[in-house]
Amino acid sequence: MKFDKYLPSAPLTPYIKHYAVVEQTLESVYKVLPTTGLVIGFQFKGKLSTIQNNTVNALSSAGITGISDGFKLFKNSDNIGTVLVYFTETGFTHFATHPAHELFNISISLEELFDKHTIAEVEDKLTGAANDLYVFR
Repeated sequence: MKFDKYLPSAPLTPYIKHYAVVEQTLESVYKVLPTTGLVIGFQFKGKLSTIQNNTVNALSSAGITGISDGFKLFKNSDNIGTVLVYFTETGFTHFATHPAHELFNISISLEELFDKHTIAEVEDKLTGAANDLYVFR
């Protein structure tokens, strides 16, 4: 498993804690503990799902997970690759008009919050990136 963290540029530090590039070769189920900020994820390969009440729910390739009051179960396909954006406690509110509290305990598609063409453009750039350094320079 690969989990590489990157710090944001100085102008983004009030809003973003860090980025992460996560790659996993094997299918797995894992717990994610609550954090103090929202997290956006882009799957540049593979698929991701949540598990609630023994039900597997497929997630969009570009999504956001709100702050929660308990752990969440996720299931990834084999050969998954994800770029994660970890926001500071108030960071997300500077980029969206959608109230952050309405995302409490849920994971939804970014298309519910942002322009789908902009999301598609970001996904295309991530999919076409030669490596992590290309994305974070």
